[in-house]
Amino acid sequence: MDVMASWTAGRADTLRQALRMSNEAFAGHLGIAVRTVAYWRQRPEIVPRPVMQEILDVALAQASEPARTQFRLLLAERQNRPARLESLAPLSALDDIADLTAWITATNTSDEAVGHIAHAAVGIADLHTQLPPRDVLAEVVQLHRTAQSLLRSGPQRLRQTRELLRIDGDLLAHAAVLLGDLGQDQAAGRHGDAALLCMSETEASQANAWYALAKTARWQHRYAQAADLARQGYEHSQPGPMRVQLASYEANSAALLGDRTRARTALVRAEKAAQALPARDTSGSPWAFPAERQAIFALSVALHTGDPLGALRAAERADDGWASGDRHIPGTWAQIRVGAAIACLLQDSLDGAIEQVTPMLTLAPEYRIATVTGWLTDLDKHLTRKRFAAITAAVSLRQQISDFNAVALPPQPGRKAG
Repeated sequence: MDVMASWTAGRADTLRQALRMSNEAFAGHLGIAVRTVAYWRQRPEIVPRPVMQEILDVALAQASEPARTQFRLLLAERQNRPARLESLAPLSALDDIADLTAWITATNTSDEAVGHIAHAAVGIADLHTQLPPRDVLAEVVQLHRTAQSLLRSGPQRLRQTRELLRIDGDLLAHAAVLLGDLGQDQAAGRHGDAALLCMSETEASQANAWYALAKTARWQHRYAQAADLARQGYEHSQPGPMRVQLASYEANSAALLGDRTRARTALVRAEKAAQALPARDTSGSPWAFPAERQAIFALSVALHTGDPLGALRAAERADDGWASGDRHIPGTWAQIRVGAAIACLLQDSLDGAIEQVTPMLTLAPEYRIATVTGWLTDLDKHLTRKRFAAITAAVSLRQQISDFNAVALPPQPGRKAG
């Protein structure tokens, strides 16, 4: 009985020849894809996976004695040929054209199925600001698993594989953003890295992945790295909402770092990039960057560079947008309210701060994401200043902030606003 210590692709193809089978017949005999058999003929030096080694062992054991004899003769002939001459052997035109065609067209899916996944990913992204983050994350993870199942379960046409990887890269980046909102920074970082890898493999835009990584770094207080990641994303992005958002992230991270010059320079870059955007962005996607979200970053940079009046002007721009009919996004609105309250405190106006922040303290717990609780934690620190510490209204507001964050999803007392 013949036994192979280790199968190579070349030995597997030798068995195919000994059994006098075509690529299609041999693939059916082994229960594998035709594309795999064709690949073995193109790359005789590769070593199939252990499970494939076992399949080939069984095929050889079950072969007839004449076939095993032919296998031994062919194998001996193959081993006696110079390896280089074998690798340069001329192609058998008709047979290899058929193999190439089979390899290119082999697929376990359809263009319609891939298009459906792409459409679903866009739909889930548009729900980002309209549903609680845990609910959106569940949808993103489920669709990611669908894409992965197709990618791993068999061959697709090369363009289908590329498109599935691109879609999954966006899904992984979206998951990273949501995990950050839920305070799961390590998981967010891993998903962001995976998103960048998928996008790099497909040569698609990497902007969404850089955005997710920059956001995660900022939440982990790695402000210099966050600013650099956002700048890398800006350089890899095309004109559009994400380019504006990445420049804004660089500005905000630099402001948190204390680098006022870089913060202001990046903010000017963001404002110039925003001039090319539509007047009104109605998308709820994390990749959109409507005027109200732009205002959050302008407000944050103003607060961290000592410009409370500039922060209040940014809050007014957001309020004007909502008053004109822009989509109301609970998390964005809450951040604007708290940021404006901090600006009022910097102007020694406790009454103004209370007026700004009180409406958002009834925000439903499922929308109390880490960004919002981070802003409130920063507001609470300002209320501990000697100027306000003994005032009853300030004490009461601090208690309300504590109560709000206690039932947040999840509470993040260590995070910085912005």
